[in-house]
Amino acid sequence: MKLFKKTWFAWLLTAVMIAAAVGIGQVKGGQPEPLPSGSAALDESLPVEGYTDYILDETGTLSSQQERQLSLYNANWAQRYDSIIAVAVKESVSGSIDDYAYTLGAEISLSGSDAILVIDASAKDAYLAASPDYPLTDSQISTYTNRALKPYVESGKYGEGVINLFLELNQFYVDNYGLGYLDNSGSYTPGYSSGGDTFIGVVMLVFILIAIVLVINAIDQSRYNVYRQRYYGVVNPPVMFRPIFFWHGPGTSWYRRHWRQPPPPPPRPPRGPGGPGPGNGGGFSGFNGPRGGGFSGSGSSRGGGFSGGRGGGFGSGRGGGFSGGGFSRGGGFSGGRGGGFSGGGGSRGGGFGRR
Repeated sequence: MKLFKKTWFAWLLTAVMIAAAVGIGQVKGGQPEPLPSGSAALDESLPVEGYTDYILDETGTLSSQQERQLSLYNANWAQRYDSIIAVAVKESVSGSIDDYAYTLGAEISLSGSDAILVIDASAKDAYLAASPDYPLTDSQISTYTNRALKPYVESGKYGEGVINLFLELNQFYVDNYGLGYLDNSGSYTPGYSSGGDTFIGVVMLVFILIAIVLVINAIDQSRYNVYRQRYYGVVNPPVMFRPIFFWHGPGTSWYRRHWRQPPPPPPRPPRGPGGPGPGNGGGFSGFNGPRGGGFSGSGSSRGGGFSGGRGGGFGSGRGGGFSGGGFSRGGGFSGGRGGGFSGGGGSRGGGFGRR
């Protein structure tokens, strides 16, 4: 017992306990799984809090780091394609796993372009239930789940398996749909936006400069017309014309080209007997001839305007693939996410090649 009274032994014991705690934490928390890079990279600045509600783990095998990464995938997919994949790891599923998956997807109100992955830990089984507008076919879903997920589920590494499946699905999305709503061209072209903005800025600057030149030119022309009417014919005008643009000054071709005889003043109307007096001319003073009446709105009125009804417009409806509407979601397993995910007819999805 004297050994416990030694200072060096106390420090050694403390170090061993700290190392053990760190080791246990590493085993429990797990190392972060690799995230996609290059054109398929995720935007890690997006908030993920709202997407953790779409992850249910009854077995406790998913680490907090893995749940955050799954939520990060969903946050990016929701922004790019308006589609997410909910995940439910169950201790056991009573009945058919595919029926359970569709029922659960409808209960949490997934949308028409979402999917839900259910893992049955007791049966070492999994099923990815897809909504009608989910972009993968049934055969593609079975291919991805068998290749990317099945080996991990059979060994009980559910978190690593789901991360691996999401990694491959993300690459599929990027290869086929680019960045979705963030890239209408369907391909990722780094630096295009910056170069395009620079070109547009240069074009706008050129147009602004042209507009300024035209406005100043018109101002010079107006000032020159007044100057010309006042001093035309004067050998040495007391005031020199000073334009805004130097190429409009005296001695320039512009100045000589515009130095013309100002128009004579209009003739004054003659006065005397027989001349037209005020109020005797034409004009819109009324028709006093054989046509009487006025401009009335009664009777068979004529005219036109934009008073007719218009049909058409952007009505409701969703196409296939990533054609979802705005991003409106509830609380996931504790709330809801748009309508559209039904457990009725036309259900599709895939598992480990059993169906």
